[in-house]
Amino acid sequence: MTMSRMAKVLISLGVCLVLFTGGAIVAYRFLARTIQTRLLAALGPDAVMDGVEIGFRDVTITNLRIKGKGKSGLDPLSVERIIVTPSLRSLPTGQIRLSSVELERPIVAITLKANGKVELPLPLPAPGAGEAGGKQGPQVAISQLRVHDARIDLTDLSVPHRPVRLRLEKVEAAVQQLAIPLAPEKSPLEFEGLLRGRQADGRVRLSGWVEPITQDASVKANLRSIDLTLFTPYLLRVQEVKVDRGRLDMDLDFQVRKRKVHAPGKATMSDLQLRSAPGLVNSFMGLPRQGVLNLLKSRDGKIELAFLVEGDLNDPRFRLQQSFVTAMATGLAEQLGVSVKGVGGGVVGLGQKGAEALGDTAQQLGRGLKGLFERGP
Repeated sequence: MTMSRMAKVLISLGVCLVLFTGGAIVAYRFLARTIQTRLLAALGPDAVMDGVEIGFRDVTITNLRIKGKGKSGLDPLSVERIIVTPSLRSLPTGQIRLSSVELERPIVAITLKANGKVELPLPLPAPGAGEAGGKQGPQVAISQLRVHDARIDLTDLSVPHRPVRLRLEKVEAAVQQLAIPLAPEKSPLEFEGLLRGRQADGRVRLSGWVEPITQDASVKANLRSIDLTLFTPYLLRVQEVKVDRGRLDMDLDFQVRKRKVHAPGKATMSDLQLRSAPGLVNSFMGLPRQGVLNLLKSRDGKIELAFLVEGDLNDPRFRLQQSFVTAMATGLAEQLGVSVKGVGGGVVGLGQKGAEALGDTAQQLGRGLKGLFERGP
């Protein structure tokens, strides 16, 4: 090959490389702009951000906030930085595929309303939901969503007279295989966070998968060293004894199929201290206080419970939180040697083990459990 022909080949290769690189940059810029436009449209008019930077490989959004509308003036959602890495290979398919989305230091406010509905900063996308004006945009598929150092503020208004406020911090989470609009596909998830307590902090871990459209799920939950005083509005009626101190460990296998819940679990209450006072009923979770204290003494300060939660999410009377409390109360009654039959009617039978554990408080037991199980949803 002559030098002139060699030069022509090299020039041709160089031109092809320049054209390919230029085309890739143009395609990437188009994809990045599409992502930016769709993100702003999805967040709505209350979203503000400090800036959007389109780099060579990713799109970075800084200080995203959803402006609060309530009296508190607090933003229900803020994210210090979002890094979106798109995949160019999806461009010819009409689908926008994101290799990864990373959220750094988000703060999220979630409210559980009195009717049991969850209020999120942003509504969840419906299956097949289109854009404003009825247009159907391309599907956005996210291979992996990661959350770093998040904070979740949960307010539960479903507890009468006593709203529950919980704070999860240092949350690390990962969800795979997400799609907007929602697609019929399982999304594996991992979640870990620190639940702030009044006296001590506990750990929360979740792992499993969810199917967003059918709402089927298989999630294993592990709670360790949770401050029991946080949950007294769930565990106790207004007139019952106070919980001065206590820790909760729990392992739960949460399964949902066709809106049917099946959740067996084990719980351990440790270092429990109950304080009575004038005007309070001497019961804990509907059971006599003295019987519970006697059981603690005989178990080295620990009470281990096995329980099962079952129900139908389509049933408007079914309340998940109340079902957990009822199941744990039943498990505690069994530890005291009590057999519970005909829960709806409050029929209670007391065995020999229960009589020995309860001592002088045995007469209170039937009334306590009857009151617990006759409470409405």
